[in-house]
Amino acid sequence: MSTTHDEQPRVPGGWRVALGVLAMLLVAVGVGGLIAKAAGFGHVRDATEDADSSWFVVCFLAEVVSFGAYALVVQDALRWRGGPTASYGLSLHVTLASLGATRIVAAAGAGGLAVTYWCFRRARLTFEDAFVRVLGLNTLVYFAFGVGAWIAALLALLHIRGEAPLGLTLPWLVAIPVCLVAARYVTAPARVERLTHPSAGILRRGLSYAIAGAAWVRDLLGEDAGRRPASAATAYWAGDIVCLWAGLQSVGVSLPVAELVLAYATGYAAMVLPLPFAGVGGVDAAMTFALTAVGVPLAPALVGVAVYRLFGFWVPTIPALAALVLLPRAGRELEAAAATS
Repeated sequence: MSTTHDEQPRVPGGWRVALGVLAMLLVAVGVGGLIAKAAGFGHVRDATEDADSSWFVVCFLAEVVSFGAYALVVQDALRWRGGPTASYGLSLHVTLASLGATRIVAAAGAGGLAVTYWCFRRARLTFEDAFVRVLGLNTLVYFAFGVGAWIAALLALLHIRGEAPLGLTLPWLVAIPVCLVAARYVTAPARVERLTHPSAGILRRGLSYAIAGAAWVRDLLGEDAGRRPASAATAYWAGDIVCLWAGLQSVGVSLPVAELVLAYATGYAAMVLPLPFAGVGGVDAAMTFALTAVGVPLAPALVGVAVYRLFGFWVPTIPALAALVLLPRAGRELEAAAATS
């Protein structure tokens, strides 16, 4: 990482942020327009006009729970094994600032990782400790995501709480166990020290840090202290899924839970790819077509996803960008918290 303890991540100027948001909006509208053309503009207009806006309150509250849960994961990752105890409000600030960075940095998730790393460094963690905790934090969150997707795929395969085509379930049923077995193998106590030993070469060093992050998760989950962050990571995804559920309910679509979670996970996987602007357009399209794979007509699927993305992506963008601008204040508060711990 190039960011040191004393350096602040570069925050683009206001005009660049505005251009970035405008670019995201144009991409989202363009992709939505193409899908609407395929679905038929008349069908999309009818689905939009018939939408029940009372479900929007559920969408908003679900996202409040989701981001609030993620802040708990950040708080616990920071204070684990003697780390400083940040207030919940400060942890939420770090969460939102990280989210803001994903909105305007072309490398998507890399911006959020850099901001979280910088915050952990300001909390007086060493370079290695901060880096490993940030990687571990994200590994824990996506561990919960993968387990949830695997369970949904298994239920759908068995026609329990829904059903889905094999092409949608099989990748999850195979990939997640393979990843978990590999992670368990490389993080075994007999191997982890050797595999995480600093070595030359960017790829080998990156792999060693990835293994160290996975080992951090294994250590955390092996302690009683790991229960709260693991539960909070699950609540983070649950809140976001409830937002999608409410968005679909607003257009009269009700899915069994296995189909809902599977379509959500398949669509959200597009965000894991290194797409610019946090996957705007890619996620919208992937989730819309994943919903059609479980039987939702294209027009209501598009409108339901648009409602979900409104509350899950666009509404949090303003407070997230504000938190990013106020990042120096969070840094000072983290330093104060570390000094008193």
